[in-house]
Amino acid sequence: MKKSFQHIENSQVKICAITGGIGSGKSTVANYYEQKGFPVIRTDNLAKNIMGTNSNVINLLKQEFGNEIYINNKLNSKLLSDKVFNSTSQNQLEKLNKIVHPAVIEEMIKEIEILINKGNTIIFVESALIYEANLEEGFDYIIVIDAKEDLRIQRTSKRMQLSEEEIRIRNREQISTEVKKNLADFVIENNGQVEELLSNAGFILDLIKMA
Repeated sequence: MKKSFQHIENSQVKICAITGGIGSGKSTVANYYEQKGFPVIRTDNLAKNIMGTNSNVINLLKQEFGNEIYINNKLNSKLLSDKVFNSTSQNQLEKLNKIVHPAVIEEMIKEIEILINKGNTIIFVESALIYEANLEEGFDYIIVIDAKEDLRIQRTSKRMQLSEEEIRIRNREQISTEVKKNLADFVIENNGQVEELLSNAGFILDLIKMA
């Protein structure tokens, strides 16, 4: 049933991914589904927790990016981001992902199993890197949220206090949105008001329920 999560065998459960580029609005959609009563696993939160508590991951990060990325055993996210995205060295993001992704995927699968055991039949996973991590075959449905680049930059700059160039660099590190849209089961274009975004998200939810 689910190639990436082969030991999760339950035909009554639908595992759905919410993905999209930075500033696309995927977190807004995830929050909407959560408010509707459906569980949402956020891989960003899993990664942050793992980088703060998993001793093996912490040691590997220090070896690769330097001990200074941790101050009093707390991750300096800004410094790590600078080392990954503003470095002249190649493949820094790939190195980071190789360290963090396996632990995140393992934890994600554990959470999915817990939610299934609790009786949930529709589970959402919010993640920017579904395709980059080759996880697409593990999901029953993938929802891609997209928006015009200038809107995504405007939203991200306001929320994360990043420059336009920093945002463009991060976007370039991901698979293009056009490729993701062509591979997706559902696409929402988020270029208007939030009410329109949530209306489209609700329509997709109804389709998933009926499937």
